[in-house]
Amino acid sequence: MGMGSSQYFLSGQQVLQEALRKSPNGTSRDDLLALGGSALTNTQLLAGPSSAYVWLPLPHCIPTAEGKLPPIPSDLLTQQIQVTVELNPIASLFKVLSGTPAGTPPTALSAANFQVQQVMLNNAGDALARRVDMAENAYSFPAEFVQQEQTIALANTANPQSVVLTGFRSGEVKSIQCWLTRTSDGTAGNPWNWYLPTTVEMTYAGDIYARFDAQSSTLWNLINGDKYPGFQSIALSDATGGVATGTSQVSTYVELPFAQPFVNEDEHNTLVHGKPITNGIVNLLLQTPDAQADYILHVSYIYNTTLLMSQGTCDYIF
Repeated sequence: MGMGSSQYFLSGQQVLQEALRKSPNGTSRDDLLALGGSALTNTQLLAGPSSAYVWLPLPHCIPTAEGKLPPIPSDLLTQQIQVTVELNPIASLFKVLSGTPAGTPPTALSAANFQVQQVMLNNAGDALARRVDMAENAYSFPAEFVQQEQTIALANTANPQSVVLTGFRSGEVKSIQCWLTRTSDGTAGNPWNWYLPTTVEMTYAGDIYARFDAQSSTLWNLINGDKYPGFQSIALSDATGGVATGTSQVSTYVELPFAQPFVNEDEHNTLVHGKPITNGIVNLLLQTPDAQADYILHVSYIYNTTLLMSQGTCDYIF
């Protein structure tokens, strides 16, 4: 997304995790996930069109009316707000099962729409740009900045291993979101299989800011938040004769906090300071559920930020 500032991007994994994290409760989270679509067999595809809906986590919006931020004052901008959506090749979303006649996955969508919600003023004269000289004044809009995820290949061991997190920008880090995937799950079939680390310990400048033993991160993230840090999903696997079988599972992420938890309807309008990572390095001691050669650690840094609007443009202030 860009508004006169640099344009920043999120990965598909981050879009899902941010939608789940920002949902107000477990029921809303599960409903939002269900609207994202489900696995479809060839028979279901031939039976008729199916739809999937994806909510995009922009800095100024959350997927609920509870504590929703005021709309971004686009009347203060002389440039367009640019949102870029990059889709994976459609064929890459489908998997040809073993034991079935070779087929050609679909290569195109029947329709695709990008839709935004707009709030209109009853009186255009109420617009800030009509009442204040924005060439000499500035408007601060509180927001949250999500830095593009980093992925780190882990060692093939069941013992705790050290991981160095780098790439922090200047600013207050509120939390680090992390989850594990396996390359063998593939980009089609099981791209959202997330695995819960057995042990996680986060250290910065010699101080331990989070320590979760025996998969206790789920308890601590729940009691410091408003919902379980994960979601119910289906793991698909090939079976004899090319028929996919599904097994229920729970995919989980871990939130490593650098700020005091604060969750209510005013949380998006209340500043809770995070931790400036001044030397740019955070250390993790991480233990995977078992020894596998293809575990990937995903980390996403969450920052306090302000969208500062003046002279027809806008930029992030950290």
